[in-house]
Amino acid sequence: MKAFKGLLLGSAAVMAGVSGVKAADLPARQAAPIEYVRVCDAYGAGFFYIPGTDTCLKVGGLVLGQVRFYDGSYSMSNAFVGSGTPSGLGLPGAALVAGGGQTPYGYVPTPGQYTNARTRDSYGWDTLGRVELDARTGTPWGTLRTFVRVDSYVGTGYANTGSLQSGGSFNNTGLYTATANSATRETTIVNRAFIQFAGLTAGRAQSMFDFYANAYNYQNLNGSSATTQLAAYTFRFADVWSTTLSVEDQSARAGAVGSTVSGFYTNATGAALQPNFVNGYSGTSFSGQPAGMRFPDVVANVRIDDKWGSAQISAAGHQARASLWSNTTGLGYGSSYGFPAASSDTYGWAVQGGVQLNADYLSPGDKLWLQAAYEKGAVSYIWGNNLASSYGAVSGNRFYGSGFTPSDSSTGWNANTPADCVFTLSGVCEQQSGWSIVAAYKHYWLPTLASAFFGSYAKINYSYNALQGYGGAVGVSNVGVARVGTNLVWTPVKGFDIGAEFLYLNNTISRPVGLASDAVLQSYGLPGFRGTQNMYEGRVRVQRAF
Repeated sequence: MKAFKGLLLGSAAVMAGVSGVKAADLPARQAAPIEYVRVCDAYGAGFFYIPGTDTCLKVGGLVLGQVRFYDGSYSMSNAFVGSGTPSGLGLPGAALVAGGGQTPYGYVPTPGQYTNARTRDSYGWDTLGRVELDARTGTPWGTLRTFVRVDSYVGTGYANTGSLQSGGSFNNTGLYTATANSATRETTIVNRAFIQFAGLTAGRAQSMFDFYANAYNYQNLNGSSATTQLAAYTFRFADVWSTTLSVEDQSARAGAVGSTVSGFYTNATGAALQPNFVNGYSGTSFSGQPAGMRFPDVVANVRIDDKWGSAQISAAGHQARASLWSNTTGLGYGSSYGFPAASSDTYGWAVQGGVQLNADYLSPGDKLWLQAAYEKGAVSYIWGNNLASSYGAVSGNRFYGSGFTPSDSSTGWNANTPADCVFTLSGVCEQQSGWSIVAAYKHYWLPTLASAFFGSYAKINYSYNALQGYGGAVGVSNVGVARVGTNLVWTPVKGFDIGAEFLYLNNTISRPVGLASDAVLQSYGLPGFRGTQNMYEGRVRVQRAF
């Protein structure tokens, strides 16, 4: 037995020795340390360190679905306003133009400018998917921040955000006449993409002019709310004060350019039609268009953020370069080479003041917003969200600065598209002036149930020459737009909202000089001119932000 135990112990010792030698002979290899994702609490909740770096990243996004209802109506296109279309006044003995147009008794809209109510949508459906990335890195000069927001949108419904106009009206002769109902549109845009560092902000961001910018309402209000390319510097002082100087992309603020220059006028006796000449150019009509950009908009603000709330004063300078074009090849040297009949460089400006007051003494989270703005030759600074037209410009058919149409879904008699200036026979693109006021209040009935009450009013006044149609065309119209609404939003889980909103809209326009009388319009089967349009809208939205 002793011999057997000795044999076992000896064998174990030999094997242990052999194993030790083999382990010593193998190269030393260690597994790479596992770097787990670590929470970064330096910039608030939701940030984590990107493995292997000292950069903190927050991934977020939003998904919403909404349906909007509105009262469908006939639409009388404003194509005859501000586009150099002859009014036809003072042409005795001239034959009536079949189907409308220039008549001896004034201008009658053509069939292509009228859409009946039956062909128009009364609701629209939208879905938005959003992805956000917010990366921040601490440096000796402060936080280096990079932010990206990409939106993908699909929408239907005439004049609804995200949709394209499609289809059309057919008259009893079977002729296709006008755009009417809409087709689904899918689009993806870069909503935000900017870098911030040591007071510098560069990229695509909210304009530094803006203040309230549709903070509580679903549907857009008047007042500035612009997404633009910019380079800005913000200086902070005295803890609560800051001032910003920003250079911003002019195209994001470019409004339309109108024209009241017709191709013809009548002589002193009113018995003969004479061609209009503008610097040697003639044509059937003349249209205004923005010219190439030369200078960006310059924006500055002074702001205070304190325990009681915030306040801001903003100012902006805006160049509107405009060209007047003959709509047919007319007389004049260079008419075939794309030279305009006239050009004008005008400089507009805008100012705005706003205050936001905390009202926690009524209910925790309650806030009141008030702002007012005035502009001359810079309509975008009072006219609303510059991404409101089909969620961005579509094939260049609308300028960003013109924002939304004065009357949602272009109901009834349409006002002219907001313009920075209007060409008249004076040869100058004459600036308009306008102002807007905005008020909004958000109240929490319960920590999970809140309502917003909001409203805006905007007024645009054009020059006397533009209103009178100086140049032989139909005159433009002064425009006033009132919007009042409320919503109720339930938030059962943080970041998850179920809400409903109601909006009343009133659009008032002056009667265009040169438009035919109501009796003449009705003889064509058209409704008489209506200077005031009322519209009612409802929305139901389900939204989750994360």
